This record gives sequence, structure tokens and C-alpha cells, in this order.
Amino acid sequence: MAKYLTISEAQAKLPELPDELTDDLAIVTNNGQPVMAVISYEQLTSLLETLDILSDSEFANRLKESITQAERGETISWEEAKRKLGL
Repeated sequence: MAKYLTISEAQAKLPELPDELTDDLAIVTNNGQPVMAVISYEQLTSLLETLDILSDSEFANRLKESITQAERGETISWEEAKRKLGL
């Protein structure tokens, strides 16, 4: 869940934020309005990789179809998948 901090609080807590934001993000506010988000470098890297993958429309469409198939129970066992891949 996001943590809300004023700019002053964010400045004061800056040295501690890397340890506090490993799985969360902080929303920094100014006069009660959100002005920036702070996330860990690891989260940013993961987010950018996800955006890169999903920007491939063909891959994104295949992923959506695969999710739909899995939700319908149209799956195969790991052993069968390995056989089909020749492993």
C-alpha cells in the first residue's frame, strides 16, 4: 500500500526510504496534492521490463489468450509440455 509523505517528510526520511520502499511506493504531496511517486530501483526496473514486454502487441495478445485458456482450464502437465518441446 502506498505511503503518503509531504515533501518535508520525504526530505527528512530520504536516507531511510530505500529500506522502507522495497515492496511499496511513496506518494509525495505538496499542499495536499500528489506531485511525485517514489519507488525502489528494483521496482522501477521491473516496471520498465514489464512495459517493454507488453509493448510488443503480438506477445501481449498471445499472453492474454494464454491467460484466458488457463482460466478455462485448458492446460497441460509439465511432463506433456516437455514432451512437446522435445525435452
